[in-house]
Amino acid sequence: MTFISYAQNFEDVMLWRALKHVPGGTYIDVGAQDPIVDSVSKAFHQNGWRGIHVEPVPRYAEMLRQDRPDETVLQLALSDKAGTLDLHVFEDTGLSTGVQEIADSHRTLQHRAHSIVPTPMLPMRTAFESLAGQPVHWLKIDVEGLEEAVLRGWDSRALRPWIIVIEATVPMSAEVRFQGAEDILLAADYEFVYFDGLNRFYVAKEHPELKAAFATPPNVFDEVRLSGLASSELCRGLLETHRAETDRLEEAHRVAMRALEQRIKALRNRVLEVEAATQRERRALEEQARRDGQTTAAALQSSEQQRSAVQHRLDAMLNSTSWRITAPIRKIGSTRRRLLSAVREGRLTSGIKRRIKAVLRSCALAVVRHPTLKRGVLACLRAVPPLHLRVCQLLVPPPAAAHVGSPPLNETLPTMSPAAHAIYLALKAATGRE
Repeated sequence: MTFISYAQNFEDVMLWRALKHVPGGTYIDVGAQDPIVDSVSKAFHQNGWRGIHVEPVPRYAEMLRQDRPDETVLQLALSDKAGTLDLHVFEDTGLSTGVQEIADSHRTLQHRAHSIVPTPMLPMRTAFESLAGQPVHWLKIDVEGLEEAVLRGWDSRALRPWIIVIEATVPMSAEVRFQGAEDILLAADYEFVYFDGLNRFYVAKEHPELKAAFATPPNVFDEVRLSGLASSELCRGLLETHRAETDRLEEAHRVAMRALEQRIKALRNRVLEVEAATQRERRALEEQARRDGQTTAAALQSSEQQRSAVQHRLDAMLNSTSWRITAPIRKIGSTRRRLLSAVREGRLTSGIKRRIKAVLRSCALAVVRHPTLKRGVLACLRAVPPLHLRVCQLLVPPPAAAHVGSPPLNETLPTMSPAAHAIYLALKAATGRE
């Protein structure tokens, strides 16, 4: 995981260089202030470490609880004795202090307003007695002038952090002031290993292997990245660039959102227009369908009425007396028209002949069925040979008589009808003609 530095003066870089081989270590941050800006512990927390924060300013203590719900936050002050400390709180800064002299300097020289907050105070041995005998890998103390008092309340035999980092300058100046605190540390078998211009680093004598990590200041070989959120001048340019970029992106976002809102509004209006037009068209179609239905129904009704009227007139005409009286005349007229048509087409003579032949055939059949009548008819036909021959020709016409070389009469018999065949046999028997 990439190590990102949040500390004010690269304190976390130096501690990480010495302790990055420790998985899930433990720390104590006294004077923790903001959980992110200038935080020495933030990068360690991101890499799986956990610890205890001591922060007397109510606002910062609550911010720590919100950002680090899985860690312990002690909202109190540390000193060499238990009691109540008048804490001079300078809002939104890391300058809050329990030292009256320093508070007066901030108020007069820097014109900073402050408030006094009575704060519970405990010695370090009491506040951290639950950690007695447990490994603590680093302890940072930044309490704006009370560092020595904090160390006087420490039991160095029960709690032995591997590395102790302590602020060593007068607040808001480069003037060093660390002698009283260093005497306590040296007496507790800690060795000074590094000064970064603001803090002094001490390593417990039982961990000499850590001293080599403090031979050089932070450099490119530490392979860390700056968060850009520290308050120091080293990060101010990054912070300003970040803020400028953030402002630019926020403005671009606002512009894009306004354009998007306008586009959405235009689309919503268009949708409303389309819906309104669709409703109008639907109503128009429904009205047209209604009118067409009414027109169709009226037309059907009128047609039915007309059909009924025609049928009524037709029935009245067919049932009238005049229609019945003129029926024979209509039949005569029809017969007259058929006769005229037959005369014009030359069908009258052939029609009469067909009917005469039919009558003769019927008579011949009747004669055949009555022997006495047959003998009388045959006697009459014998007396008039031409008539006899003509009757035979009418009754049994040879089918191919008009053609030369036609077969004899007896060879045409298979083509005769049964009635004609019977008549022919009767005549043949009577006359003896082949």
